[in-house]
Amino acid sequence: MKISMKTNFAASLLTILLLSLVIAPALKGQEKKKQSDTHITWAEKLGYPAGKKVIILHADDAGMSEGANIATAHYLENKYIQSTAIMAPCPSADEFIQWAIDHPDADVGMHLTHTSEWKNYRWGPLPDPAEVPGLIDPDGMLWNEVFNVVMHASADEVEKEIRAQIDKAIAMGYKPNHIDTHMGTLYGHPSYVERFFKVAQEYGIPANAIDLSDPLIADKFRKQGYPINEDVIELIEQYSLPKLDNFTSAPNAKSYEEKIENFKTLIKSLPAGLTEIIFHPSVESEELKSITNSWQQRVWEAKMFSDPDLISFFEEEGLIFTNWIEIMERFSNDWISLFNGMNLDDWTVRGKANWSVQDGVLTGQSDKGTGHIYTGPELSDLEVKGMFRLSDQGGGGNSGLYFRANPPADNPDGYPLGYEAQICHNQDAHTGWLWKPGTPTGKASKLLSSDDEWFSMRVKAKGSLIQIWVNEQLVMSYEDAEYKKGFFAIQCHNPGMTIEAKELYYRDLNP
Repeated sequence: MKISMKTNFAASLLTILLLSLVIAPALKGQEKKKQSDTHITWAEKLGYPAGKKVIILHADDAGMSEGANIATAHYLENKYIQSTAIMAPCPSADEFIQWAIDHPDADVGMHLTHTSEWKNYRWGPLPDPAEVPGLIDPDGMLWNEVFNVVMHASADEVEKEIRAQIDKAIAMGYKPNHIDTHMGTLYGHPSYVERFFKVAQEYGIPANAIDLSDPLIADKFRKQGYPINEDVIELIEQYSLPKLDNFTSAPNAKSYEEKIENFKTLIKSLPAGLTEIIFHPSVESEELKSITNSWQQRVWEAKMFSDPDLISFFEEEGLIFTNWIEIMERFSNDWISLFNGMNLDDWTVRGKANWSVQDGVLTGQSDKGTGHIYTGPELSDLEVKGMFRLSDQGGGGNSGLYFRANPPADNPDGYPLGYEAQICHNQDAHTGWLWKPGTPTGKASKLLSSDDEWFSMRVKAKGSLIQIWVNEQLVMSYEDAEYKKGFFAIQCHNPGMTIEAKELYYRDLNP
């Protein structure tokens, strides 16, 4: 998400807000307040020490030119920075994709490009222009500003370009480690955000999604011109891959020395958590000078991160550096899949509900009666998570994610003996409540999910403490020690309903 390569980017997006009427209030039902002391950053969720600044130094615009490639490759090969991303439509993109293939340990993503901003250095879309007419300006190139993209391009066209750029790299033999967006275009409209995250989750490639659960962070990006409305916030809450706590760019300066000092000031101002900092390194050349008036900033940015002064400063500040490869390893390593996405192997059906796998989704339908589907392992202390969608089809949907659960010996088709994280959007004891057989137990603080919409649920049971998150918001915390150990299960309860589940994972929290 490049904050700005053009000085009028924020103004353009603010105009978009007015024109499209997507200005929205702050977080629904929440007051603007400072982040709670109990807020857990994504850095902590990923296992980094609490209170630490965890930084990704990220070089944008690889593939833009030969000079950008040289500077970026030098930085990565010498471990001065941690990450980069390629502009696939640009003239030197193939060269850097090949570099990424030859350097599999480097964190190289795709800098998804839907604009061509410079007057004398332009590029067009990757798909056939006839398939993406809204992305193309009168000169046959990508639009020069985000504003024009939003005014002309549909979400379908934007998604087609996203896929074409990722698929280009894959066809050459390289799967990107992450994806982000050139000039912030994919945050220019809520429909673009939806497609951005959709593709990321489908390919299993993390996007630079920013956790906006803190209203102050959301306001920060609104002030920069991004249309952060309720729809965008909900999309980010439902996004299932790791998120950033913060995102910013290297500040400009009038001299190299000032550039270093400005960057030190930026680092000192950052809160604890996971922050990606973007910059645009390039070696000095006549080509670069002919392309952009910001060439001097780019040349300084190709030098500063190998500067001993700045390196010493990083050490003094106690910074932790990471990249998207390590983030995904931390995110995935502890989690074990419960569902293979292909069949019901390792699942046991109880009751009359019909269970199947449809398009990689575990699906339960209760046309013939209620039922449950069980899977292992048998655990005591655990964490389990997944994505769920409930459709009541007029009959009232009622489902649940069970843990520490066992079928009763006297009636294996009956309700599991164990705990249930309720999934139900139309009654008082709604999604996120904790249930024991037939009994609402721990009350959920709010309802964050709706029929026919995917939402995430995560449950943690450690000793007697049970906690439930919906869309990564803690909605229930309760102490109960009746059920000590058991399996996982999903319920299909009311007549005519459908429950769908995917991305089901667990981890054993026993020492």
